[in-house]
Amino acid sequence: MSSPVVLIPGAPVLVPELSGAAAAESARQVEHTRELIREASRDRTRVVVVGTDQQLRAGAGTRTSLIRWGADVSVGRTQDPPAAPGTVPDAALIAWWLLDTSGSDLPRTFSGVYGQSPTPPEADRGDLVVVVADGPASLTPRAPVPEDPRGVALDAALADWVRTGGDLPDPGPDVAEDIGWWTRPAWRVLAGLVGHRRAAESVSWAPFGVGYHAARWAPGAESGPSGTQPTGAGA
Repeated sequence: MSSPVVLIPGAPVLVPELSGAAAAESARQVEHTRELIREASRDRTRVVVVGTDQQLRAGAGTRTSLIRWGADVSVGRTQDPPAAPGTVPDAALIAWWLLDTSGSDLPRTFSGVYGQSPTPPEADRGDLVVVVADGPASLTPRAPVPEDPRGVALDAALADWVRTGGDLPDPGPDVAEDIGWWTRPAWRVLAGLVGHRRAAESVSWAPFGVGYHAARWAPGAESGPSGTQPTGAGA
């Protein structure tokens, strides 16, 4: 892969205007995610965002809002055309917010992926590829899906995979559905992009029973030692 790749979480609860004081539990890790974006954006000319989307929507960046989650927070570059709320995929909305708050003004596109064999996006040498994907949503009793030891084990394995590389841990679509690993297609695309390489730096955390991971892979050769800051499943 000739482009840098960044993994970001896609959770609305990370946005302070949407979750209030709860966002403070992830503030340090979200800022770390922004730093990963800033570092990977150097000398780039475009951002290609990839996220799970059953409708397989794709297109250039647009201006819109997070109003579907209850707060009229504007996202998107001011020079991009407006889009009606509800027409932009959820993964793109959170990616737009993280890109905006990291200071990125690069042109951006979105490619939705879905299914057992998702198609990776087309990326040029000057692009930054951002993959929006979360871990399982079954890590604690606070999670959206009932706590499941299979989810806990998978999230730990995903954090380890980001840090050390190798084969992506993947229990298959049926288990993924059971444990709330709904972004599995995006993870599979990420694995195709980075191969067996470990991330140059990363952070993993799970304050609400859902696994969040952020990481950066440099283009080309094997990354150096990872600067991961894992925090486990949280409470």
